[in-house]
Amino acid sequence: MAQKKFKYTEPDLLPVMNLFSVLIPFLLSISTFQKLGIVEVTLPERSDMVMNEDPPEPDDQALNLTVAVTNDYLQIVARGGMMPMIFYKEMWTFRCKSDNDTTTIDPKTLGEVKEDGTFTNPAKCKDGKETNKYEIEQVHLWTLLKQTEEDVGVPVTSLYAKDDSAYVDGNNEFITSRNGIQVGSVIQTLQESSARKITAEKLAGMKLAPRSAYDELAKSLIGIHTRFIDAPDADNIIVLADDNAIFDKVISVMDRARDSGFWKISLAKLGG
Repeated sequence: MAQKKFKYTEPDLLPVMNLFSVLIPFLLSISTFQKLGIVEVTLPERSDMVMNEDPPEPDDQALNLTVAVTNDYLQIVARGGMMPMIFYKEMWTFRCKSDNDTTTIDPKTLGEVKEDGTFTNPAKCKDGKETNKYEIEQVHLWTLLKQTEEDVGVPVTSLYAKDDSAYVDGNNEFITSRNGIQVGSVIQTLQESSARKITAEKLAGMKLAPRSAYDELAKSLIGIHTRFIDAPDADNIIVLADDNAIFDKVISVMDRARDSGFWKISLAKLGG
């Protein structure tokens, strides 16, 4: 019996390549791409103290601007002194999943947080369902007028636009009533170059609301940045936060600092 001879040939890869040429555009067409927003933050460097060396001489021209974030107040500290404390009352806005409605509550009335995210004395939505910590939509800081730290204080109100932008006058002072404001009046917000004539729609959307401590902070920071624009560290700011400061507060302070012109932000822990 004659032995069969096998002829070896190179495999034909053309069909496979044709398949991939079809699959790759298809996969790209159904892919989704997520855009990432990046906030550049300069963290303070950790260094060991050398007892035998003298500390460096402070720069007499540096601003050394710092914002302290505590559980009860915000405070600006800079070269040569500190500004008055901005006392605040913390309020939480919940968005109820059951009816998509919102309710704003003093968190001190909610009691302790349980393991499942509910509270020992929970607030209730309009449909009667109880709120939980996962439904917190926004943390507000309402500015308080206080004579001393022990004083309970009263909330301060200001005029706000429909989009929650605080109105200020030509001297960058908060407007506290609608008196004298009419269609055609020119007022502005804390945003740069925001002076606009008031339309009937904007006039109708104006509201008196508790003044945000973040707005109070931003107004002071804008004034400081304008006054000390020639300082060698005019764009620098340090945010000091204590252990009780929740993440939302720190991020909001950083946002307001950046919007006020301080784009080089460092973080540090208050109290060491």
